[in-house]
Amino acid sequence: MKLEHFLGIVAVLLGGASLCIIEGCTTVSNAQYEIKTIATPPPTTTPKTTPKTTPKTTPTTASTNAVVIPLNELRAQADEVLSQYNVSSRDRLWVVFELADRLVEENQQEEAEKYISKGLIHYPWNLKYQMIYAEMLAKKGKQEIAEEKASLVYKYAETDDLIERAGKVLKKATLPNFEELNSLLGTNHCVVLVPFLGCDKWLIARVKNELAATLNVPVYVQAINVQYPPPRRDRRGAIINRFRRRLLENISDKEIVAVMNEMKITKDDLGDDNILKIWKFYLRRTGEGAEAQFDAYLKDAIGKDNQWDANELFSVLIAGVNPSRRINAAYIGIVPVDVYANYFNYLFGWGNNLGHIISYCRFSAVFNNETPNRDRLNKRMEMQCLASIGYVFGLPRCTDPTCARAYPNSLQEHDAKSGALCSECRDGFKKIFGQDK
Repeated sequence: MKLEHFLGIVAVLLGGASLCIIEGCTTVSNAQYEIKTIATPPPTTTPKTTPKTTPKTTPTTASTNAVVIPLNELRAQADEVLSQYNVSSRDRLWVVFELADRLVEENQQEEAEKYISKGLIHYPWNLKYQMIYAEMLAKKGKQEIAEEKASLVYKYAETDDLIERAGKVLKKATLPNFEELNSLLGTNHCVVLVPFLGCDKWLIARVKNELAATLNVPVYVQAINVQYPPPRRDRRGAIINRFRRRLLENISDKEIVAVMNEMKITKDDLGDDNILKIWKFYLRRTGEGAEAQFDAYLKDAIGKDNQWDANELFSVLIAGVNPSRRINAAYIGIVPVDVYANYFNYLFGWGNNLGHIISYCRFSAVFNNETPNRDRLNKRMEMQCLASIGYVFGLPRCTDPTCARAYPNSLQEHDAKSGALCSECRDGFKKIFGQDK
């Protein structure tokens, strides 16, 4: 593999990162390797609030930094950020909201409210602080303005926590509760959605109703109350896996063959340690110090962007379902955590004819740095459910790229689908369900 080819692979693997080579000196900036920060720890008990992801306006080091910035210094930083134009200030607005949180802790509510209001001028789609602002206004008796803010949150928020808090201000109904896995009577075809701990109830309930309307079969929700297995991959593992995939794509390259032969590494022996040996062989050729800098990056990446093994989650699903399994039922396990399997970088769905696991982590606005939109999240989720349900019942993969069941190679392709089933898939479901007679 030529050095230029290797550097191109590094850039692709690290999400557009690049190695800066100036007169033979290679420098690696950690910031260039930031791909996506998600913090989705599975809860051990059914929570009322479940952290999903770290917003883009919060730096990845904020929660782990042991140094507490003095309040006056933080206030000065916030004032400096707020003095900038909206576009210039957006990336540093976390300072303003962190100051507001600190002021609340110090029982300085009036000043905290002032900074939240100013921060929302620069970032009005920060629904977390729109909700905090609404709650502050409600406590002060400004109910009309509080309800206006809460209505915005109630309409667009993608998490149960924010929806429930907005509902309290608006005096609206609370979220549904789901029964746990149990036996179902009958033998007719049906779908059973099995949310794991931490799933957003509003999303499960809405998807349930829309699937029932689309498929014209009963759709049930039965929660599974079990512990998650530990995550098996972090950012370090994901980076190594990307290199492994690209290496396998170029495995016939003469230079790669020569390097692997010299190292006595075979195609079937590409574990993480050997992948790193090959990677570092090329990295050392880019300049002095590059290997040490990259080692430092990999060390820093440990424990970040955790992913769960879809095979393990699938085993948990099947173990939970089997004691009460009913014939002609498609069991669809749903998780809010990011998943992968084998050498895949990530997955939307995974399983076989016994059931499927669906992750909606990468469908969320916070993961993709989008404005929150419940309709969009629901559409993404429903389309994946239709694809997985069809797989469980043996319906062939669709060839229409606009059909909800078409295989997407990316979220962009997923979003390009219409959301509805094509005529062939509609007829296929009807035939399986005996609705074509």
